[in-house]
Amino acid sequence: MEIRHLRYFLSVVEHGTVTSAAEHLRVAQPAISRQLQALEKELGVDLFVRTGPRLSLTPAGREMVHVASDLVTRADRVEMLARQMAKGTLSRISIAAADTTITEIVAPFVASLDAGDAFVTVRPVDPDRVHDAVRDNCDIGISASHPPSSGLDSLALTRVPLRAYTSLAHPWATQRVTTISVAELLEEDLVLPAQNHPTRTVLDDAVNAEGLRYGSFEQVPSPRLVQALAASGRGVGVATDLPRFGAYPVFIASSAGEPVCLPIHACWDPEHYAVASITEFVSRLAVFADTYVKDAAWRA
Repeated sequence: MEIRHLRYFLSVVEHGTVTSAAEHLRVAQPAISRQLQALEKELGVDLFVRTGPRLSLTPAGREMVHVASDLVTRADRVEMLARQMAKGTLSRISIAAADTTITEIVAPFVASLDAGDAFVTVRPVDPDRVHDAVRDNCDIGISASHPPSSGLDSLALTRVPLRAYTSLAHPWATQRVTTISVAELLEEDLVLPAQNHPTRTVLDDAVNAEGLRYGSFEQVPSPRLVQALAASGRGVGVATDLPRFGAYPVFIASSAGEPVCLPIHACWDPEHYAVASITEFVSRLAVFADTYVKDAAWRA
């Protein structure tokens, strides 16, 4: 069975007659008729009921439409991929990232692209699985963990500040405090991300660097839930997400006055057949991250 025969079959189904299909495909009408007959002979079933020039599908033909469409679509993808591999280009780019990164970085960047750019698909993964997803089959990973130690290329995109979130009734909110120290933070009842979350890792490092220890805290799996609990007055939450739920944001700084930040990087396989296209795409993402994302992240 040839894909060409299936294309002819689907065109006849779409246009209703061999003549119309031939005009659309720019193929001689007798050639299409012969190929359809050959396809029916090979399959051993009639695909059409012929009434004059018009053709209507038999039950077998109706079933064949679904199978033929799937096979032709797959064949088209194979051909497209082969052309892209030969040229080292991509019409689709898959990005692995955590949910927060997709919301705050990937989605705004995709909105800035135009129809001539690669179509972006996303694969939500846990923050600590981004590098593995790139080693598996994703074109690009965007991660808030440390850059990969080996096997992948990476590029720093930006740094986003950790924020302490409170309810609007908290003294930091009523007094319009904009920055607090790590030591001041630890005096509060805290709501923190899970221990394997990048935001928590950065905060843990900052606490250890100051020689301090946590007091009272609750640990929750979702950064959005961190903010929601903080907004409801259940504690001071720590997250890098932009403000939601009416929670009041306060930047966190070390005793030396340095903001506590989460570094963001992109990574990719240097052996990817379209590495040049990926590198160019990531460079554009870096410019976007260092302007739009950075500005939004640092807006008090």
